[in-house]
Amino acid sequence: MMAKKNIDKKGKSVNIIGKGKTWGEAPKDGYSIGLTQLILRRPVDLVIDMNMYADGRWGQAELDENKKVMELCKKNKIPYIGLDNYPLKEVMKKFKTDYFGSTVDYAIAYVLNEGFTDIHLYGVTISMGDYARLKAGCDFWCGYAKGLGAEVTVHGESSVMKTLDRKIYGYDIEQK
Repeated sequence: MMAKKNIDKKGKSVNIIGKGKTWGEAPKDGYSIGLTQLILRRPVDLVIDMNMYADGRWGQAELDENKKVMELCKKNKIPYIGLDNYPLKEVMKKFKTDYFGSTVDYAIAYVLNEGFTDIHLYGVTISMGDYARLKAGCDFWCGYAKGLGAEVTVHGESSVMKTLDRKIYGYDIEQK
């Protein structure tokens, strides 16, 4: 059974873990938030899934996976944040924006709202096919976090906070 961690979130580190290639690189210790169905692959302390499943836009397989996630969260007392309980009004008011294009965006805004100041992204590649359209929102929220003084580290292969050619414009210096 996974126990909910009671931690002082101020100044603490958080791992936001998506399902992209590098999700397995995320450490097992520390406070971890799993996006969508990641909890079916590894333990996390909280699940955030802002996808709409009820209207059929994701299909039956995704709906079935979401049901498994909900059951696992309930069984192991893992908090689940979705469309019904995300603090949307509070977050929009605090950060003065309604720019949310993916669950990653909501997760970054959520941890900022909760007072986390050291954010680590794993499995958030946003570089393939349909996911490429989500890059702008993720870049926005990473930049917002950095503007607030938070540390943001993107681990592994990812296009987040990278130019398309991965070079600093005008200097042609490779981005790290």
